[in-house]
Amino acid sequence: MKSPLAGNIVRVEVAAGDRVNEGDILIILEAMKMETEIRAAKSGLVGSVAVKSGDAVAVGDALLTIG
Repeated sequence: MKSPLAGNIVRVEVAAGDRVNEGDILIILEAMKMETEIRAAKSGLVGSVAVKSGDAVAVGDALLTIG
């Protein structure tokens, strides 16, 4: 999954190996003083997480993989 906005990662709710369902909250991203929930686009297993709390991301940066 890629970042839909530029901002800072507030919280990562999942870890590699976690099973997620479509719509589950994966990451909380803060952009322009507003928190945005990044949700799973599909169900599956989290393969890797490329970000951690405090990281700054740009539009299109890789956040995590779901297999």
